[in-house]
Amino acid sequence: MFIAFRPLTASALALMLALPAAAAEPAASKPASKPASKPASSAPAAVQAPGVDAPLRTSEPFLRGHRYAFAAGGVLLLGGIGVGYFARGEARRAESLESAREANTALHRARAASATANVMYGVAGLTLAYGLLLEFLPEPAADAASLTYHF
Repeated sequence: MFIAFRPLTASALALMLALPAAAAEPAASKPASKPASKPASSAPAAVQAPGVDAPLRTSEPFLRGHRYAFAAGGVLLLGGIGVGYFARGEARRAESLESAREANTALHRARAASATANVMYGVAGLTLAYGLLLEFLPEPAADAASLTYHF
């Protein structure tokens, strides 16, 4: 049973590790195209420098701190759907088996997978509720309630 979920786990882990790197990529990597309607002799537009009083803002990554709760909740929800699908398949397989021992074993696997899917749904719901709570709390309160470790 665990062998079937290793590729799913590996791809979910790779996706979670790739999301912060994809969000941090600059948008300047897109090629700029010249408009064909402008004449070649026109001067480029002047770039205005920010005023002295304007604060400089650093770009923040999309997934920061508590927003990982949304990614984890989504992964848990998708895992629960996958395990639930497996449980449904095992229950249908148990109905079609002729041997009582094999049917009992398949039914036991279906019940265990169904219980696992239910736990995953519950943990996904709690994780998403935690992420929503931290999203709507003021910044100082969200930092105090955050479960992340600050080095």
